[in-house]
Amino acid sequence: MRLVTKLNVALVGVVAVSAVLNFATLRLAVLPSFSALEEQAAERNQSRVLEAIQLQKDQVASSAGDYAIWDDTYDFMAGVAPAYEEKNVTAESLKTLGVNYFVAIDVAGRVVLDSGFVFDADEPRPLKLLSADSLPPDSPLLSRARDVEIRSSLIQTPQGLAVIGISPILRSDRSGTQTGTLVLGRLLDMGAIRSATRVDFDLLATSTFPTRPLAVSGRTVDRVDPLLGPDGRALAMIRSHTTRDITALGEKTILTTLLMLLAGATILLLALGVILRHIVIRRIETLRSHLLSVAATGHLDAMPEDRKGDELSETVFSFNAMAGQLDELRDRLRRQDYDHGAADEAAGLLHNVRNALSPISVAAWGLAKANAAPWKQNLTKALDQLAEPDLAPDRAAKLQQFVALSSARLMDEDRARQEEVGSLVAMLRHVDDILKEQDRSAQRDRVLDAVDIAASLRNALPLIAHRRGIAVDVSALCSLTAFGHRVPLEQVLGNLVVNAAEAIEASGSGAGQVRIAARRIADAEGTASIELTVSDDGVGIDAENRVRLFEKGFTTKSGGKRGVGLHWCANAVNAMGGRLSVESEGPQRGATFRIILPAALSKRDAA
Repeated sequence: MRLVTKLNVALVGVVAVSAVLNFATLRLAVLPSFSALEEQAAERNQSRVLEAIQLQKDQVASSAGDYAIWDDTYDFMAGVAPAYEEKNVTAESLKTLGVNYFVAIDVAGRVVLDSGFVFDADEPRPLKLLSADSLPPDSPLLSRARDVEIRSSLIQTPQGLAVIGISPILRSDRSGTQTGTLVLGRLLDMGAIRSATRVDFDLLATSTFPTRPLAVSGRTVDRVDPLLGPDGRALAMIRSHTTRDITALGEKTILTTLLMLLAGATILLLALGVILRHIVIRRIETLRSHLLSVAATGHLDAMPEDRKGDELSETVFSFNAMAGQLDELRDRLRRQDYDHGAADEAAGLLHNVRNALSPISVAAWGLAKANAAPWKQNLTKALDQLAEPDLAPDRAAKLQQFVALSSARLMDEDRARQEEVGSLVAMLRHVDDILKEQDRSAQRDRVLDAVDIAASLRNALPLIAHRRGIAVDVSALCSLTAFGHRVPLEQVLGNLVVNAAEAIEASGSGAGQVRIAARRIADAEGTASIELTVSDDGVGIDAENRVRLFEKGFTTKSGGKRGVGLHWCANAVNAMGGRLSVESEGPQRGATFRIILPAALSKRDAA
């Protein structure tokens, strides 16, 4: 992706992120304020409805107090005003009073008068508030003795909810004994309340009580409150509906603000793009074109300087200085490259020869030690005594028996020595092969050959045969053939098994096991390879050293080791078209070296 495209994408991304953040800020910080305003409006609407109902309750209670605390009503309850009902409890008088029910109850709870009218037609229709002729003593409609409180409440009637006023019946000067309770009632006119409050609301039955007093739907905010009867129990729920006009206005405001921000950001983005193109991009493209020319031709030519005094000008100046230094260093490196390459080849050769000579030295030392055995000196003394003429017969017989046994031992030792000499000859031939292979690789290009993995391993294992406590497990080694170079592969295997043995010895356990396995694998495309692993249960490798293990000169060993072996092994395996890697779970957990080489058909598969 070109720099211009990246800058444009970055700028667009900044604008997009800014738009998202602004939108989120407006939605999370501003819009809740509009929602809160709606909830407050819903509270106010509900309050207006409840206040309208309370106003009607207060009006009815006031009328109940006026009629109850009146001498005529007091006399009527005392039975001395027979014309009271005809004068005061008519349809016309109740309509003028603004009530629908007129109920008088004596102190015993007996309903003395229960009269009412509904005024929804041309002619008033009579009705009653109570269905019983008496009330129990604990009825909330009764006023208690010495209780002159005027109360208001709601009551459920067959015609719907009604507001009622409850007052004790007393004389006009509030003297005398209470003779009963007067209850006036008015049917709630929901339409009149809606017109007066301009609030949309409805009544809910008690079976449909909502779980929350405030509910927000898609279009309205609903506020619900109970309407209580004189006994304190809910008769119904009143639910007001407040349309969400404020939120809709807020969302429209947020969208308009966001669009204006996006428009401003787009204009700013275009202006910034033009400025960047003029100040930065064009000059960077010139620098890029020059660098591509240097990469294509290899000529470290200097760039023309623009002398604008900014960072890009300093970059051009620094590049020209660097180009001059690099041109000089390149000449030096060309002169040093040959010397370094020869030194690396020599170091690798010496390391491999030293590994090959190590078992030869051990075998030679063993032969020299065998010649100095004490029993051989005793054999020489026995032969000298047998040559004496005055040797006693019994002594001579014992010496002859000793000589015979020693001769048999000498023959057995001679056969063992011949085997060791044969092994020495094979090891010397291996050293000779290393030197010849080095000479061949220096004279011509190498061609990959089919190499028998098992045979190469057999030539490498003698390098650790003299080490005590080291067991070698080759049970998982299959007879496989890989493409490679036989002698370098044997050197690589020799380095790996020697390192495994040294890791076991360094662990301090006194004994350990080297496990060698080989198998055929295939990648996702079906290309076959040979996987060869050399594992040990030695000191292991920590993560920090594992990363640098194949670097030239890096080593974790003491005693003046130069860190050549694994670096050389990795290069040798790469030259065969393979790869070398290492795995370890950490210190004292052992290690596994893994070689991957191209697979070749074995003779049996080829047949």
